[in-house]
Amino acid sequence: MIAEDGNKENSRPSKVKSGSKGHGRRIMVALLVLAAVAAVVAGYWYFYLRGWVSTDDAYIDCDPISISSKILGRIVELAKEEGDTARASEPLAFLDSVDLKAQEAQANASLQFIEQSVPVAEVNLRKAKEDFKRAEQQFKGDVITQEQYDHARLAMQLTQAQYNAATSQVVSARSQLGVIQTQLRNMCIIAPKTGIVAKKWVVAGDIAQAGQPIYTLYDLSNIWITANFEETKLASIRVGEPVQIEVDAFPGHKFAGKVLSIGAAAASEFSLIAPNNASGNFTKVTQRVPVRISVSETKPGDQKTFLPGMSVIVRLRDQE
Repeated sequence: MIAEDGNKENSRPSKVKSGSKGHGRRIMVALLVLAAVAAVVAGYWYFYLRGWVSTDDAYIDCDPISISSKILGRIVELAKEEGDTARASEPLAFLDSVDLKAQEAQANASLQFIEQSVPVAEVNLRKAKEDFKRAEQQFKGDVITQEQYDHARLAMQLTQAQYNAATSQVVSARSQLGVIQTQLRNMCIIAPKTGIVAKKWVVAGDIAQAGQPIYTLYDLSNIWITANFEETKLASIRVGEPVQIEVDAFPGHKFAGKVLSIGAAAASEFSLIAPNNASGNFTKVTQRVPVRISVSETKPGDQKTFLPGMSVIVRLRDQE
């Protein structure tokens, strides 16, 4: 029994030594891994980020074209679907024009009736002028009285006023007809310029209000990149500076561009709720300023691969 106890006591130090050695190796491996990670991060910074200014808060941008009706009307036909190409002056939508066509027919009939009254008024005016001319000569020869002379003069003035009123009514009726014809032309909604239908906001049968969007078009021949840089990086950016562009939709492809302009205000100034720093609860936040960047090179063989809203990473040399 005493011998067995001695053997157990002798085996305990060897176990402790082997355990400490294993723990030391694990610490050494962890330190080596951390050193390797630090080396990779340092190399990435030195070769990729050092001397560069970059941001991933960037996207493809383009001027949207909002297509809307000028007047109230029910949509009877939509000629385009999302993704279709709309050419300049091509019809996009048609509104119900039955009521306006009836008003046009009524206005035409009214105009014809009024135009027929002009020759009658002209004949009466010519007759009144001749009567007054004779009355004037007779009054000078003391053939008629002052009262008869005044009656002839007033009759001429009356017929002159009637003739002027008739011609004015013709002008008014033509103007009214022109308004109705203009509204009829507005029943057909056309594309102001060539673009891609990005969004259709209504369906046939809906009532379109004046100014309500019906389509949204994008002119993909004129695109750019809006990159929101931190205000602390603006000193490193110059207009005309070349830019490297990476689009998430095309991994492995690098595109070229240049800085077109730097925003005149921070993006927060144009938010729906403008920041109010007059209160006592103020937290300083680094603001971002939009920078417009042109795209001088797109994917080979395709000029319409960039779509508005695509995420982009831009990099440019630090000019400080």
